Amino acid sequence: MPKETRADATPSRAVTAWTQGLLCVAIVASGIIVGGLLHEPDPDLTTTPTSATHTTTVAEPPQPSFVTPPVTYPTRIPGCATVEPPGEGGLTGFVVSGEFGYDNPAYPWFSGPKAVAMSTALHEALPDGVVIGFAPVGESLLFQPILGNPGDSAEFAKFGGSTDARATLRRGDLAGSLSVSVRKSTAPIPPCIAGELDERRLLPDGTTVDTHDTWWQVDGVRTLSRTVRAYTPDGSVVVASATDAPPGLDPTGIVPLSVDELVGLVSAPGARVTAPVPPGTPDPPEDCHIATEDAAAIDEAESRRLDAVLARIPLDGLTLDRPLGSLRPGVDGSGGVCQAVRVTAAGRRSRLSIAIGAGRTTPATESAGPSSGERVTARQLPDGTVVESRELRTTLAATSELTRTVVVTRPSGSAVQVVSAAESPAEPLSVAQLEAIALTPGLEVS
Repeated sequence: MPKETRADATPSRAVTAWTQGLLCVAIVASGIIVGGLLHEPDPDLTTTPTSATHTTTVAEPPQPSFVTPPVTYPTRIPGCATVEPPGEGGLTGFVVSGEFGYDNPAYPWFSGPKAVAMSTALHEALPDGVVIGFAPVGESLLFQPILGNPGDSAEFAKFGGSTDARATLRRGDLAGSLSVSVRKSTAPIPPCIAGELDERRLLPDGTTVDTHDTWWQVDGVRTLSRTVRAYTPDGSVVVASATDAPPGLDPTGIVPLSVDELVGLVSAPGARVTAPVPPGTPDPPEDCHIATEDAAAIDEAESRRLDAVLARIPLDGLTLDRPLGSLRPGVDGSGGVCQAVRVTAAGRRSRLSIAIGAGRTTPATESAGPSSGERVTARQLPDGTVVESRELRTTLAATSELTRTVVVTRPSGSAVQVVSAAESPAEPLSVAQLEAIALTPGLEVS
């Protein structure tokens, strides 16, 4: 695949380590597969007539055109005593998995409250006027669990073991994406390599910061990116990358964060691996799902109005890990908004989720039959509102969980679903409590 060249430049033969992460995100978002495009035709895709006079072969799909800036070498880079030539490189990938959530024993420095504290530090370090886009919890600059462990592979030990946070950013008329990763490392600071950084800075606290303002181009569409990588004295490696391409949308031509602003992000003391977690920091909020398949989109302004209604609901005798009133789109992208919280009552913990949608055409009892062992009841109010309740107990190994669900569907198609689940011996909220929430005036989508 071609690279742009000029007379005084030697093209890099690799996608540098700086752009690998961003490139992989862009490739996945675009549905493009770079590896494995060159292969032998499948015999089943070749047709040979019985006369054997000619053979027709199905054409291979065209390869995507990928271009990065040319790299000049020898060259000088501010802050670097020496500059090494670009290497052979290439895309490196590894698969990780895990079942530990935020409590991965391979990374004792990390936990749920630590993720919240680091995320709070990032939010506070964002420049004035920069707004995080209206998106699910996991796409709102919240650090995610660390999967895998250093023993998975040599490549994972070198590049993996990070917690990552991502978000869509808005700044006036500008929009783009931001991703930040943090990992602990005992490796020395890498050398300066041509094409991988524009400048190396040494901050007063001893942090080394590499900056890179670059771009890549796939099939003629150019994406601008800025990346700043910090190597801190406590062994933290903090990387912040911003692009001019909001997820799922075309590049806008202007990255919403400057290089210096990204330096400010990676320099936030609270984002380092050894930063203490403030007392009382909660666990991360949970992502939530919208069960209604035909829910219409709810915009941020309407969601904020619904937040105000939820925040006023009395919940006597219940202690929540965070207040109601932080609705966000569900992770399934169905169009509604939702929030999940953890509830403590009489020393027992349960999970409460609230989902609100619009444009529903059928009550839940008609669109989905009861599961095996599920108890379902429904009634209609004088104004045509349908109130449905479901109760289901599931048992897996030695764990038994009881889930109660109430769905209120208004004649307008606005629907509120409230679900409470608890593992035995704890009990979920009662149907009456769930109905009281779901029937709260003002939760109908306007």
